[in-house]
Amino acid sequence: MTCTRGHIDNLYFVRWIKPEVQDAVNIMDDVRALRAQRQEDLHYFAIIGPDVDPPGDDVRASMKDTVDDLLQHCATVHLVIEGKGFRRAMARSIGTGIFLLSKNRGRTFAHDSIDDALSRAGLRARQVSAVLDEAGRKGLLNEPQT
Repeated sequence: MTCTRGHIDNLYFVRWIKPEVQDAVNIMDDVRALRAQRQEDLHYFAIIGPDVDPPGDDVRASMKDTVDDLLQHCATVHLVIEGKGFRRAMARSIGTGIFLLSKNRGRTFAHDSIDDALSRAGLRARQVSAVLDEAGRKGLLNEPQT
């Protein structure tokens, strides 16, 4: 399994396990179908756990090519890179670099926690808590780090 995908209302989640190029195609199919079904803009959250290795050059290129297409269907795109330390900070920097190449700056964000990403997408504290509970039950989140 390379990722776990799912949605809660208009929030689309991808929990990365081992990113592969085909995932971008599958994710775009999901996003287009969900956007057509809901008839409202989506908020996209890609969650990369602290133990997930950075994507290879081919995957990074496919993600860069997908961002603008993704933003045709999503109000915002959030890259959540969990974990501490230099390696994770570098991963967030790479994500931010991909977003800076997008024509839609101001709608793409890199975060170190899903709570922060949900808040940035406009959810209030009570909504964040409810979404986190449901996303956890659906397997869309990584295990909390102690």
